[in-house]
Amino acid sequence: MPIGLLSHAEICAKFDRLVSAGIIAYQPSKPVLVADKGMIFCFHIVQSLKNKPQADDKFQLLSSDASDPHAGTFGPGSDLARDHPDVCITIVNETHYLVINKFPVFRPMLLLLTVDSYRRQHESLDREDLDAGWGMICEMKEEHYLFFNCGVLSGSSRAHKHLQVVPAPGAHDGYGEGFKFFPDYDSVPEQGSPGFVYFLQKFGDLPDGFVKDIDQVLEIYLRLLRQARESLHLPESDPCPHNFVLTKRWMMVIPRKEKLFHGITANSAAMVGSVYVENEKQLNAWKEVGPMNVLANLGLPREQFIE
Repeated sequence: MPIGLLSHAEICAKFDRLVSAGIIAYQPSKPVLVADKGMIFCFHIVQSLKNKPQADDKFQLLSSDASDPHAGTFGPGSDLARDHPDVCITIVNETHYLVINKFPVFRPMLLLLTVDSYRRQHESLDREDLDAGWGMICEMKEEHYLFFNCGVLSGSSRAHKHLQVVPAPGAHDGYGEGFKFFPDYDSVPEQGSPGFVYFLQKFGDLPDGFVKDIDQVLEIYLRLLRQARESLHLPESDPCPHNFVLTKRWMMVIPRKEKLFHGITANSAAMVGSVYVENEKQLNAWKEVGPMNVLANLGLPREQFIE
């Protein structure tokens, strides 16, 4: 079922019903903008994130039906809870469930979850993943972007392979006024460049000035992923921990070498400036260490990277 058959308003209505039923804990958060070394960070304090499962948490099935050991999940290999029928919106391309994120920062946030429940988050993206995701952000009336945390080092919390579909800055009032991801900055000298290694393809710089088809999306991803792998000096046989962000205008792959720096972690959204924290203490930790310093040490510090 194409996402276009279900409007954004209908998805929000379903989201609101789940909030009312107590299935989703959501309260709008006030954005806090922090400038550091030429980059603007938008922090959201979301207390419900403290209840979000982490990668090292043992998954507890929510179903009490002993005759069905896989009830309450998205399949026998899944560690993602399916404890209410309405959390699943539809199936995209017969390959991915479109699911409402139960730990949202925005109204709503969505997951694209592989129908094959044995697919794993440390695997790189494939054509089916990109086809489902690119189709989603191209079809949705309100601008959204995709991100993918490839492996625990990159900020993933669940093993079942999934991408996240998130409202984009400028299309959602949950961001601070004027906030942009850094690849969308105007090219002015004072805004500088992030202190970590990243591999970026702006679609306007392609020969045609745009992405022609899903095969080209895949080709770009594989090229950027290869560059990330080489930067980490990883053989082809090893998983490559990386953050992935895809908008209608560009794609970015960020190599990751650490999960934590001074006790602070970051997912793909944080690596481009949108940071989710549980409380003021975590926000203050980011400020004290320095957001750009955090990102540089979770990824590869640019000053130490020799191409």
